Amino acid sequence: MDLLPLIGDVDEFKEIMGIINKEMDLVSLSDENLRRVFMIFEIAGGVVNGRTKQVTEADAEQLWCSSVDGVVAVAKQVIDYACEMNFQDLDGPLKQAVVEILRSACNIVSKQRVFDSSLQGLLEELQVEVGSTMRERLVGGKLENLTKEQDTLPLSWPRNGRISLEWIQLLISTFKWSSWKDPKEFRNVMPVTVVKKLISAASKIMREERNCVKLRVREDSEVIVVGDILGQFHDLVALFEENAGFPSDHRYFVFNGNYVDKGSWGLEVLLVLLAWKVLMPHRVYLLRGNHETKNCTLAYGFWAELCTKFGKKDCKLVFDKCLECFRTLPLATIIAQGVYTTHGGLFRRTCSASTQCSTGEKRQKLDTLSLGSLREFAKVNRFLEDVPENDLLSDVLWSDPSSEAGLRENTKKFGLLWGPDCTEEFLKENHLKLIIRSHEGPDARTGADDARNMLNGYSKDHDTVSGELYTLFTAPNYPQVQILLGCTMHSRRFIF
Repeated sequence: MDLLPLIGDVDEFKEIMGIINKEMDLVSLSDENLRRVFMIFEIAGGVVNGRTKQVTEADAEQLWCSSVDGVVAVAKQVIDYACEMNFQDLDGPLKQAVVEILRSACNIVSKQRVFDSSLQGLLEELQVEVGSTMRERLVGGKLENLTKEQDTLPLSWPRNGRISLEWIQLLISTFKWSSWKDPKEFRNVMPVTVVKKLISAASKIMREERNCVKLRVREDSEVIVVGDILGQFHDLVALFEENAGFPSDHRYFVFNGNYVDKGSWGLEVLLVLLAWKVLMPHRVYLLRGNHETKNCTLAYGFWAELCTKFGKKDCKLVFDKCLECFRTLPLATIIAQGVYTTHGGLFRRTCSASTQCSTGEKRQKLDTLSLGSLREFAKVNRFLEDVPENDLLSDVLWSDPSSEAGLRENTKKFGLLWGPDCTEEFLKENHLKLIIRSHEGPDARTGADDARNMLNGYSKDHDTVSGELYTLFTAPNYPQVQILLGCTMHSRRFIF
């Protein structure tokens, strides 16, 4: 049967194909309407070419896929070409036009769920004079309001190699978005190459810091001391955005360690803090906790977290890079010559292989425990993946205060228990007024009296002639079965 008399002149169908090819704005159409257009185009093509085969949904789908592939290929070429351009000589309107072209190209590429990590760096280069960040324009809304249905672009390392406040805000926003997704999606927004560069940049800075970092702060400055976070990324963000504020010229942050393990977002916590360290190395100080060791990260969840987020191919690489970073973390700070902060606590005098006695005698194991000095502490080798037992380094990360006088081995495998008399000796000897340590949460203080139960995020453990000792724990609702407040110490005031 001849169909042409029934459906009209062939030239009319050529005209239909021409309109679809040259005049229709296909980008603005929904997926459903696009498929309808492709069905019409395929039918018209069949008429023009004299095909008698019935056009099916499969034919339209095949045309759809091949067309999308072609458009995506062109969009990628646009992006690649733009990456090679020099934008320095472009005026405002022309630069705006380039941004619009890139926006369209990126929308096309991202719609097919194909990501180009080089794009974001290019957009960051352009965004300075455009007025709004490219990332905001691409998603059609504010940075903080990414929809769950909408894919986001992968982060890239800044093209000039310098982290900015805007880059950190982008990092936090991206992690907020990805935290509601399947953890396996993490690698799509945080490439391994960016993770490596960020960790390397921060490690390079911290490697040069002393075991005990001394902070000299101005009178108009404030210092926020933060306890254990343990992978609770959203609580870290709340600390910055709703509580203490972000680091600044007059606002210092000292983090007492235990960034990873137990919580689901240890890597996000670590990377955000490392980014702040790179941006403001003399305002943000990251100390080492007992969970920043190889054995703990293998046992308490961080290794498993990395395996889920990066898969078998890359998890070992990221894990080794994190261990490299952990080795560089300092062990303590002295703030304004009066406040000593550390993760675990006080430490023994020792002549182990990792240090040398301050008096110069030959190395030997001491038969009796005595309190170590800051001079000896300064010489300890901290650049180890794991800490040895019965050693000054393990004491710093694992020791706990006790209400009983004296210095003795901890019932745990590592560290010491020290009494109020040791706190007084340490404060007096070093002309200090306050010790702020972390390490213990509410689970560690089960059965303790009200003053030491940690349900409010802190406890005053010792009150001596020379000063006080506080334990500080910042992760709220840990371990998810108790109601408690996280706490930070803000100068000499508590923030809840």
